[in-house]
Amino acid sequence: MGTRGTLTGFCRALLLAASVSVISISSVFAQDLGTLSDRILDNPQDAELNFEYARLAEQQGHLRLALAAYERVMINDPSNEAARRGYERIRRLIEPPFTTLNTEIGVRWDSNALNSDLNEQDAYSYFARGTLIDERNLGGRHWRSIVNLEAETTPDISELDRLYLGAQTGPLVYVAPHVAAIPTIGIGVATLDGDHYFNDYNVGLTVEGKSSGISYWTRLRGGYRQYSDDSIADEGPYAELIGGVSIPRILSDSDTLVVIPWVRWSDVEGTTFTFLGDLSPGQFIEYGAEATYNYQVNEKLILSAGATARQRDYNETFVFSEEREDFFFAPETAVTVQNFAPCECAVRLSYQYRDNDSNDPFSEFNGDRIQLSLRTRF
Repeated sequence: MGTRGTLTGFCRALLLAASVSVISISSVFAQDLGTLSDRILDNPQDAELNFEYARLAEQQGHLRLALAAYERVMINDPSNEAARRGYERIRRLIEPPFTTLNTEIGVRWDSNALNSDLNEQDAYSYFARGTLIDERNLGGRHWRSIVNLEAETTPDISELDRLYLGAQTGPLVYVAPHVAAIPTIGIGVATLDGDHYFNDYNVGLTVEGKSSGISYWTRLRGGYRQYSDDSIADEGPYAELIGGVSIPRILSDSDTLVVIPWVRWSDVEGTTFTFLGDLSPGQFIEYGAEATYNYQVNEKLILSAGATARQRDYNETFVFSEEREDFFFAPETAVTVQNFAPCECAVRLSYQYRDNDSNDPFSEFNGDRIQLSLRTRF
């Protein structure tokens, strides 16, 4: 009993000593932070003092105090890059997680739904699109995940019915105060006319940022598509380099110009379905751009005008032993009405003329497209 009592007393003394040590260390840290705060009050423009304060505040978990210290440095020295980097890094650490869902449902009429001058048919199509974006802090780093869903049905032409579901995820790596790089991995699956069409596996790198009110992004992505056994397409790799820039105040304070250029390469053997757009198989290289000018008349009405142009050069030979070459051009106008209901929603009505000029006579087409959709954000 004596030995046991002695051992118990020793353990209690050891725990008491450890507790006192922790409290003492915490008190020293708090005192150091308070001392630095007093010194900064005497000389708020001292950048080194503010940096020391920010580092110590971050070590102790006082992220908002660290943020304020970096902000003080930038107020006195707006060009201080180290302070700006620290400010952006801390700001993102304390940024709350968010999840956003953007949806669009609508109806479309095409005068030439099959994109074929040899078999021209007009038809109505009903479509739905959804994009779920989730950002949250995982392991001290922001992580972005995106899920895309596209569904379309054309009652009179069932072979146009399609569904696509894709997902990608990756961390946000901040390479500059207002520039982030996002490496991602992704997968996707598509159906056509109710049957499995292809599986998609891809990796990518997106860079996005802002500068002087201009927003920009660019993405390099490569992947592999594996088509179903009963498809007339095979399997193979593809790659794309695509970007975008949004420039406000082009002609007035109420307008914006959005330009999206791209280059795509595909080495998937198989027949190309021109009505599937980016989901078409084929061996080709494509380059093009989309430009849209938006003018906000008032808080409810936005007028838009723009065009899409692309050149697609195929490796396959068609008639006359020539390699097929297509040039696609589609001008478009649109009217958008927003803020008409107690929700983040808008109604968009657009008209587009589509023309594809090809040296393969079986691939030439033109047609009109009218589309009405409801866009919402949750």
